[in-house]
Amino acid sequence: MYKVRAEEASSVEQVEGQVRAYPLFTTNDLVLLYFEMGPSGMIDWHTHVPNMDEVSMCLEGRARYTLEREDGSHQTIEVGPMEFVYLPGGARNKIETVGEQVHKGMVIHRPVSVARLENLEDFTPSDGDDWPMALWIDRKRDEVLEKDEDAVST
Repeated sequence: MYKVRAEEASSVEQVEGQVRAYPLFTTNDLVLLYFEMGPSGMIDWHTHVPNMDEVSMCLEGRARYTLEREDGSHQTIEVGPMEFVYLPGGARNKIETVGEQVHKGMVIHRPVSVARLENLEDFTPSDGDDWPMALWIDRKRDEVLEKDEDAVST
């Protein structure tokens, strides 16, 4: 059993400083990320790969999730603290902060080699390898592959 302290974990800046992602935990079966989006922050339109269902939980602030349906129409859901959004695999979507408060969220999905279809064009096997995972456990081999000693304890 492990405890991961998000505030001690390394992070990755995305979307020109609008988003800070904290890759906290991964196994052969799931990935858990914590993220913060500043006021007026947005993760623009992107398309998840077909086998990547995603569940996102709002911890603080508010966010607007917009899904583009196959017919081109849009569904928009606004979430606040302790509310979840489910995005199906293959979903084309965007996320925007609502209001002047930072949006803090938690995302869980299955591990995939490429999360967004837009990344396939320029994908190299090292893409994503530079993300500093706080705790990475290979459950098939029962091995800890990566462990941030500052963020993880037993």
